[in-house]
Amino acid sequence: MSVHLVMPADLAADAYGCRMVDALRAAGAGIMLHALPGPHPRVDPSAILAADVALSRLPDGAPVLLDGNALPNLAASLPVDSRRLRFTALIERLHWTEPGLTAEEAAVRRNLEQGALSLMRHVAVPDETVAATLRDLGVRPERIVLAAADAGGAAALLAVL
Repeated sequence: MSVHLVMPADLAADAYGCRMVDALRAAGAGIMLHALPGPHPRVDPSAILAADVALSRLPDGAPVLLDGNALPNLAASLPVDSRRLRFTALIERLHWTEPGLTAEEAAVRRNLEQGALSLMRHVAVPDETVAATLRDLGVRPERIVLAAADAGGAAALLAVL
């Protein structure tokens, strides 16, 4: 199976998205990486443009993994492409819960993430803690895939793509 992964160009090697790439490749999946420039997860006009261009170039019906760190800059493009592409988000943590945010900043991030996640066919998470946070945010349980960055998690994720 061939899968597209849209992720920040500067994503740390130990991030969930990168570890899932390794697990999926080990399981035999072909992964085509689309690295986005920009200060993810901060919203940035140039990153939004790059995200829009990246999604527009993907073939109709393609399974597309979206790293959660890129979601804020992908959010504007998702409604246009959500029927054309098969989106699954890889969520290690939700950014609206980060410490140090003002109430207003947290609310803006929460609304942005909630809207983006509502357009996903599935949302893959590394553990039950993140899954519970997603359920609290309104993501339906049947759309959440527990997928640790290992062989079992890769198999669970590939089964829903």
